[in-house]
Amino acid sequence: MNDNVSRRRGAILENAILDEAWLLLNQIGYSKLTMDDVARAAKTNKNAIYRRWPQKCHLILAAVERKAPPIELEISDYGSLREDLIALFKVLDPIFEIIRPEDLREVISDKFSDTTSYDLFSIVNHDNGIRKLMEIIITRANQRKEISLSIDDISEKALNLPTLLIINEIVLYGRPNEASSEEIIDNILLPIYKVHK
Repeated sequence: MNDNVSRRRGAILENAILDEAWLLLNQIGYSKLTMDDVARAAKTNKNAIYRRWPQKCHLILAAVERKAPPIELEISDYGSLREDLIALFKVLDPIFEIIRPEDLREVISDKFSDTTSYDLFSIVNHDNGIRKLMEIIITRANQRKEISLSIDDISEKALNLPTLLIINEIVLYGRPNEASSEEIIDNILLPIYKVHK
């Protein structure tokens, strides 16, 4: 290893590691990729990687986040609750477009296995972008008189349900597709949100 490579520090080294992790993810897939592979490709040692990312899933999620285009956590008013929900299920499409479904499914499954139930449900039930969008969607639907539920009297469980269902689709299939999204919206979400109309 030459001196220039061995002296890399901070952001320069981190970017080199993330670049090589991304290349290997696309070349051989998540299940075959190892931290040794990344260390060799980045011309560093495993300790330099583990200090920053204690598990492979953390490293790959950081690489995906670095390569993914910005996620726009905004939804235009599409004129109906159903169309707004369809748009909601497409919010994460920029991520789904850059990573194979099987790789995303495996990395998310690994991440969940490293997450306590409390931490996982705290993410789902509190500060996440999909939940915030649901508040907007429900408010619009109430203002259109599509539903009688307002943001003040809808249950927390109903607001958090889309996040859980999207996570379920990712864990099972790697991403929600158009058909499964519409099935979820028509058969689960709309009946729940319109039940009090």
